Amino acid sequence: MLAVGLALGTALCYGLANYLGPLQARRLPLGAVLVGSAGTALVVSTVLLIVVRDAPPGGAALLLGLAAGCANLAGLVLYFSAGALGSLSIAAPIGATGAVIPVAVGLVEGERPGPLQLVGIPLAILGVALAARPSGAAAERRPRATLSVVLAVGAAAAFGAFLALFAKASDSGVYWALLDSRVAIVGLLLLGLVSSRQPIVLPPRQLPGVALAGVLLVLGTTLFAEASRRGLLSVVSVVATLFPLVTVTLALVVLKERLGRSQAVGVVAALLGVALIAGG
Repeated sequence: MLAVGLALGTALCYGLANYLGPLQARRLPLGAVLVGSAGTALVVSTVLLIVVRDAPPGGAALLLGLAAGCANLAGLVLYFSAGALGSLSIAAPIGATGAVIPVAVGLVEGERPGPLQLVGIPLAILGVALAARPSGAAAERRPRATLSVVLAVGAAAAFGAFLALFAKASDSGVYWALLDSRVAIVGLLLLGLVSSRQPIVLPPRQLPGVALAGVLLVLGTTLFAEASRRGLLSVVSVVATLFPLVTVTLALVVLKERLGRSQAVGVVAALLGVALIAGG
């Protein structure tokens, strides 16, 4: 039960970050937004490691943490690109289906969810897809929709790989895995932006919003690591990917977007799925 609660915390943090990030990217260069949030996450990760004073893990765990960061960055870039080409409300649920990868990993390694959880896992995934799906003709309003879907599928694979790799890396130390993944993200981002000469400077008044997204990502990832240590990876990874529900709710309340019939059904299905997962 505690593991599911921690994973729900991950979904909340990621949902808030995925709402704030695109809003910032509409006004500012995407590279600058990514560097700002990832840089903040790196600073917070460093402070956390200094405070807890975890012993350094072995070389294999360090490599897993770095690989997790690479996968996370690939997912972010593909996800934002998919949202730029097509509808973000379509890219979000597709990206959330990346939970299938750590679920498969957990099952291969011998995890055996209970009967209720086996029903709740696909129900929660279906609910996410329906809740974040636009109603009516909105799904076809933007051009290049096919490429957007392909990129979103790539993002799902990358996010799924990140969840699986990070869970393994955190077995040898949550905060080292967190730091390693952020080092990889920031290093690759800076290398790519400098080589392409893209702007990475942010106006001072925009820094708090960008930094908040980075803090939320760190907190969400930390909660996921703790959840994966206390519960089944195949279960907590699905609960963690309920973050589109948070983004959709914020869009409804703050941006005054309307909820379609399929989205309402998706919210109910996802909540029921979480209840079955927690009760199993």
